Amino acid sequence: MKKTLALVLALAMVFSTITVAFAEDTLGEDAQVCADLGMLKGESGTVDAAYVATAPTRLQAAVMFLRLKGLEAEALAFTGEANFADGDLAWKEGGNLLAYLKANPQLGWQGDGKNFNPNNPITAKEYYKVLLEALGYKQNTAEVVGDVSWDNVLEFAAEKGLAKVAAVTNYTVNDLAVATVEALKLNVKGGDKTLVATLVEAGKIDKAAAVKAELYKEAATTSDAALKAVKAIGNTAVEVEFTAEVEKAYAEN
Repeated sequence: MKKTLALVLALAMVFSTITVAFAEDTLGEDAQVCADLGMLKGESGTVDAAYVATAPTRLQAAVMFLRLKGLEAEALAFTGEANFADGDLAWKEGGNLLAYLKANPQLGWQGDGKNFNPNNPITAKEYYKVLLEALGYKQNTAEVVGDVSWDNVLEFAAEKGLAKVAAVTNYTVNDLAVATVEALKLNVKGGDKTLVATLVEAGKIDKAAAVKAELYKEAATTSDAALKAVKAIGNTAVEVEFTAEVEKAYAEN
């Protein structure tokens, strides 16, 4: 029997790629994890309480989302010309990120259909909507019959386990980390693995870093997993308990 893995991971973003100086004793737990994994980088190279209290723009949140999905490098290398009407307002160093989002509507970042409004602050509703997209849930549109309509995003998100910062009216970088932790702990739509597990196993998140941060636990091997108990639960089924988490195939074998 495969035990449930308790996996926690948090991500956040900024645009700076310089070396980061951490102020560990001033950050919340989720923001600290982001910093430790190198996914939260202060604009001046310092990740501290003052920075995580700042309000991220829609563009900043979109870049965080691309890092979450392991798509930042691909987006930075994108050379497509089609863009949102206000695409020229966005940061373009290393590539046109908004053009990439425009070309990939399945990621859920389509603005108002014409403009992206990159410099507007991100809202709780907007961010939870794209986190639902990361989990595999789609928004209803004229072209797509999805899982959730824009009007009931927050209600639907709460049903799925995304609600900690739903009432926040002025989103901060710290709120992005908190919401992302929620999403990464949830199972993806129709699956039995959490979002963080799928990203680690797909090579989108560094496994060693996640394990070191105690955010991802590798399944036990034959050397450290032992049979603990076996109990019949029906005429054709038994419940098997091991002393450590194991993969389904290992348990069946």
